[in-house]
Amino acid sequence: MTSDADDSGQAPAPSALESVAWHRAFGALTDKLDGANFWLATVRTLGRYVDFDTWVALIFHHRQPPRILAESDEDDGADEALFQDYQRGLYLLDPFYIDARDHARAGLYTLADVAPQCFQNTEYYQRYFQRNIVADEVQFNCPLDGERSLCLSLGSTRPYSSQALGLLSLVQPWVLALMRQRMHFEFEHEESSPPGPHPWHPSPQAPRELESHQTLTEREREVSQLMLGGSSTKEIARRLVISVETVRAHKKHLYAKLGINSQSELFALFWQARR
Repeated sequence: MTSDADDSGQAPAPSALESVAWHRAFGALTDKLDGANFWLATVRTLGRYVDFDTWVALIFHHRQPPRILAESDEDDGADEALFQDYQRGLYLLDPFYIDARDHARAGLYTLADVAPQCFQNTEYYQRYFQRNIVADEVQFNCPLDGERSLCLSLGSTRPYSSQALGLLSLVQPWVLALMRQRMHFEFEHEESSPPGPHPWHPSPQAPRELESHQTLTEREREVSQLMLGGSSTKEIARRLVISVETVRAHKKHLYAKLGINSQSELFALFWQARR
């Protein structure tokens, strides 16, 4: 099936889903569920109808770094080093990770659905998101249990059109069903070793300059992570169910403990601890 894209170059009309070819394409994916190229076949099928530039299939875990199952390669516009930085700790600032951790809900979610108010002003957005995703991102979420969510993320150098989002919403039931079935064939025999040190909880071998991070309380760490992720003071208060004044007090205390005066300096410490 072929269909001309609209003026934005994004996607054909959702009525294209009535075509026999569309159902045939998704039916063919069921034959690839146990194959090594399942994720590539899935994104190629989606790519016939919606334009995107990068993609990644991964499992978010509440207590461990994300496990990347498959991803676009450098020829598709991805940056391997950025994916590595993401797994080392930047995921903690990812609004999609935070939303999956806090809500564990199934469905299709856009960046506008999950990003906090000041997201575009964050160092995370400037240093990672703009370089790797550039403009927009959507994600299919499939909760697996109380601590894990299987996700398929599609990044675009241009904002998704309402037409493209409408089409992705229509195919969401097919995509989520395939994702759930795929988990029967993913290699899930993970070692039962404890998770590695959290970026804000340095190991005993951590450099001395990171020792001050250990003086932060758990609540101060939560506030610092939400700050770095772009949440405003009111958003932090609402998320943590505390007053705005309490959030401001936590900010003042953690800045004093770390000897810093800005979020840029806070991010620099976060980045240093992560590496």
